[in-house]
Amino acid sequence: MGLLSWLTGSRSRGIRVDATLPGPGDFAVDVVGESKYQDVIELAAGGRTVDGCEMVVDAVLVLENANPYDPKAVQVWIGGRLCGYLNRKNARAYRKELKKTGHPNITASCKAVIVGGWDRGRDNRGHFGIRLDLPHND
Repeated sequence: MGLLSWLTGSRSRGIRVDATLPGPGDFAVDVVGESKYQDVIELAAGGRTVDGCEMVVDAVLVLENANPYDPKAVQVWIGGRLCGYLNRKNARAYRKELKKTGHPNITASCKAVIVGGWDRGRDNRGHFGIRLDLPHND
């Protein structure tokens, strides 16, 4: 199965989504930088619980060519808000695959899982994390 499932032309909270990426269901790609966006992720997850969460949501991957630290950065948005990034290696691989499909500048969506985020009282709060379900390059 290729990187792009189909071109959708849909919108996700004001962001035009050009394609949906079909993942294998393994949620193997970690999002980085999410420690800076814990409030946003908590909102997307519906808050904290004693047991935490494992919630599947839609994520949007946005190319950030003007990023001052990495011009090949790829943002990860959930619920219409920035919540992290692909790491450098994954961002470059993702961009390479987009280029191979002939669509190097699209914005795509995929499934993501939000995990963690428990709150069991004083000093026992779990960090939220996000993993993406992106196609493998087999």
